Amino acid sequence: MYQLLVQVVEPTGAGGNMGGPQNIQGGGKKAYTNLVIKTPSFAEGIEQIVNRSDRIPHLAHLQLIGVGEKLAKNGINELYDFLTRLPQMRRHTEIIVLDGDISRFFTIPSISLPAPALHMSEMAANVQRTLVMPDSNLGTVSKSVQGKIPFILVKASLNKSDEIIMDHAAVFYNFKMAGSLSSDEMQVLSLLRNEIERGFLTFPCYRGKKAGLQLLSGESKIVPFLKKGIPHFTFQVKLETKLMEYQCLGASFSEPNAIRKAEKLYSDMMKKRIITIANMLKNKYKTDLFRLTTRIKNYPELYLWLKNDPKTFFEKMVVDVNVDFKIRTIGSSLRTPEREQSD
Repeated sequence: MYQLLVQVVEPTGAGGNMGGPQNIQGGGKKAYTNLVIKTPSFAEGIEQIVNRSDRIPHLAHLQLIGVGEKLAKNGINELYDFLTRLPQMRRHTEIIVLDGDISRFFTIPSISLPAPALHMSEMAANVQRTLVMPDSNLGTVSKSVQGKIPFILVKASLNKSDEIIMDHAAVFYNFKMAGSLSSDEMQVLSLLRNEIERGFLTFPCYRGKKAGLQLLSGESKIVPFLKKGIPHFTFQVKLETKLMEYQCLGASFSEPNAIRKAEKLYSDMMKKRIITIANMLKNKYKTDLFRLTTRIKNYPELYLWLKNDPKTFFEKMVVDVNVDFKIRTIGSSLRTPEREQSD
């Protein structure tokens, strides 16, 4: 049995007060209606909703698909098949994983949107545009499924204040959720997949102080080769950044040499971070999270090994990384404030 929740925006409530949990508009009407049913199939569930509501769900207008974590771990293949068979479904409909009781997510009020589903849809789009989170929609899932490679979806959870947060991602392999990625792990994975377009990098200096940089652009190329029967991959990562925050001990950036020293320091730190996370991911999942299958077709021996026996391939795979880190702008002031160790 599936529990199916469909949230429908009510036109008479959508234009009124949207800040409170009930979103009351004239006549006591809420801005949305939640229809909850239990059903053995998705098609039967839609039929039940039509029979119970005067608002027929038009799936071409569907903004968000939230998948409960229990279903995600058991497998979303039936849901995927149902959705992709519907001619009115949009490829850009957001799909996210909900960590916990799904009904709670669809009652959290929004200060700017009439319904929680619209709020989550906009949140998912925003974290994909501004942070390092994967494109999480039906189209990207379909592309990965057709290519027989894992896919990654944004994961939503509730904090202690019952606020929705999206700072993790869920890894899917063979339609089943295999684990979660933190934002740092997702950022490194995006770098290795040559999909980095946005985000922030932070580096520690002393006593909790940090340097923060914004990514302006990024590129990652691979150099694959076999050595004594072992697959080796060197990831050549180029990053262009902008200095956003510098809390470390006073340092002048007025001399080019000082900037070069900072670039070398952050290159070394980034290399260590990437290698550590890359090895953890390949050893934990033993599947093509890095999307190498689409990038090594000109290396038939490696390609066939990866396609036919990914588990052994990733167990033996050796990862190396070269990082070319550039700081293109440091703001209007060339000198950071002097600081004492006692600060």
